[in-house]
Amino acid sequence: MPVESEIIGRFKVLCDEIAGANYQNIDALFELTASDDAPAEIRDLAEAFGSMIVQVETREFSLSQVIEDLRETQRQLEEAQKQLVKENATLKTKVRRLQIEIDQSEKEREVSEIADSDYFQDLQSQARAMRARYKGTS
Repeated sequence: MPVESEIIGRFKVLCDEIAGANYQNIDALFELTASDDAPAEIRDLAEAFGSMIVQVETREFSLSQVIEDLRETQRQLEEAQKQLVKENATLKTKVRRLQIEIDQSEKEREVSEIADSDYFQDLQSQARAMRARYKGTS
C-alpha cells in the first residue's frame, strides 16, 4: 500500500498542477497510465486527464490562432478606416470645388438670363439714349 499511496499522492499533485494550467509534467501523467504499480482506476484517470489536456492544449492553440487572425483583421480594418477617412477628406474638397464651380456657373446663367431679357435690353437702350442726350447737352 505505501507504493499505491505514493502514486495516488503523485497523481493528486499532477492534478493540482493541471488545474492550475501547468502542463509541464504531462509526461509524468502519461507515465502513470503505463505504470504497473498504479491501480487501474488511477491509470484510467491519468489517461482521461491526459486526453483532456491534449484537447485543452488543442483548443488553446486554436484560440490563439483565432486571436491572431482577429488582430490581423483589426489591423486591416484600422488601415481601411484610415484610407476611408483620407478619401472622405479628398471627396469633401472636391465637392466644395464643384459647389463653387456650380455656384459660378449658376451665377453666370442668371446674369445671362437677366442680360438677355427684353426688359434689360430695353433698359440698356434707354440708358444709351440718356447718355447720348447728356453728351449732346454738355
